[in-house]
Amino acid sequence: MCARAVSIGLRGMEGYLVHVEVKAVVGVDSIVIVGLPDASVKESKERVAAALHSLGYSLSSQKIIIHLSPAELKKNGPMLI
Repeated sequence: MCARAVSIGLRGMEGYLVHVEVKAVVGVDSIVIVGLPDASVKESKERVAAALHSLGYSLSSQKIIIHLSPAELKKNGPMLI
């Protein structure tokens, strides 16, 4: 499964587009966020897992990879995911 969405990141008073790509692969139960996320973005893994569980999706034997691009810009705030 692969999904794409677009969000907005903030750098000072300026906004920039953040492309969010999510891929689910067979593996150990985990959620990984890549693309220079800060601590608040990393903490959103629990919210993602809770939302998937409430929709009836099982994360057993699935590794969820969330890629935030552009990778060179630091992503902050929970609004990205």
